[in-house]
Amino acid sequence: MIKHPQKQATFYAFILVLMLNFQGFSQKINAGYERFSVSTNKYIHSGMAMSPDQSKMAISCIQGFPLYIYDYEKREIIKQFDVGNWYAGSRVSWSAKGKYLLLQQLFYHDFAKNKDREVNFEIIDANSGSRVVRFEKYHDVKVSPDEEKAYALTGNTLEIWDLGTGKVIKNKTFELATNSISISPDGNYLAISERASENILKKDPQFKKNKKGMKFVMKYKQLISIYKLADLSYVTSVNEYYDNVYRLDWTQDGRYIFCLNIPHAKAATATGGRQNFISVVDASRFEATRIIFPSNSTYEPDFRLSHNAKLMAIVSWGKFPEIRIHDFETGNVVHRLEMGTRLLEGISKLEMPSDGRIFLEFMPDDQSVLTTYGNQLLMWNFPEE
Repeated sequence: MIKHPQKQATFYAFILVLMLNFQGFSQKINAGYERFSVSTNKYIHSGMAMSPDQSKMAISCIQGFPLYIYDYEKREIIKQFDVGNWYAGSRVSWSAKGKYLLLQQLFYHDFAKNKDREVNFEIIDANSGSRVVRFEKYHDVKVSPDEEKAYALTGNTLEIWDLGTGKVIKNKTFELATNSISISPDGNYLAISERASENILKKDPQFKKNKKGMKFVMKYKQLISIYKLADLSYVTSVNEYYDNVYRLDWTQDGRYIFCLNIPHAKAATATGGRQNFISVVDASRFEATRIIFPSNSTYEPDFRLSHNAKLMAIVSWGKFPEIRIHDFETGNVVHRLEMGTRLLEGISKLEMPSDGRIFLEFMPDDQSVLTTYGNQLLMWNFPEE
């Protein structure tokens, strides 16, 4: 049963206005940065992720050109693989112990507006670059924490793949499943985004005399439901109704689940531009929190929690792409890197400017972030207090 539900669209709109109005308070803009190239190629970087041991980056490129394993301290390419082969490139992430890389196909229009997303995925061996499994037209794929299995959502079916054999060993139907799944770091739980069922909504007191509201939630809102990973039995649903969910990420310490949700066009509160919200779920109790980070990014925004869990970095959009660094507890923006001047610099040097898609990672000391920028990288150092 959903406990203490909130009218999320109104609440999100209030939070968005509040944070945008105060984003300039005490923040520092355009701190010192260094710009450098990974290689001599002119293809835009489409994805980036730090390895679990924090020693290197996996960096993917558009048009199916090499994925680099890059030593960011020595600033040299360790390995490169020809994988993915998707025109607009891929999002890249590492498995828990660094054995595999998971590639998610990207598009220049990165999601089907108001509809469930179906894209291609690949799992590759991070050492050799060989393909382990390719998934055609799936909603989401995650590698298990023990790196033995892959959980893949296609339609309303969850498939469990054995990565040793590359075969499906089990599947289960979730009638209301939508776009996203995530696995807890301890391997005990699976989170799935789902449409709200009429049975659940009828138990919610706020809809007892509000049939119109119940119909609206059933049509435009979604739930995050939690299942035991061992037997896929239902545990509970988070006590909030979310907009269309396009990404679920469990934090490495197991404390939070991040939910990237984007309003349906008929449920959006903004009159112009695109709204994105990264909502935070308390994963110890599977309850919604009041922590919400907005983004106006034209593309599905990248976001990262710092290693010490004190800062949240999010790609957003002003006149140009920008990185906003939030205090995780208060939500205040404390640093902002505007990419507009970097764009002009790129043109003047005949480099390949960014196409608007920015990916980022906190450095191990949490005093700087590394971001993609066209065919370049920016190392942005936070100013000293």
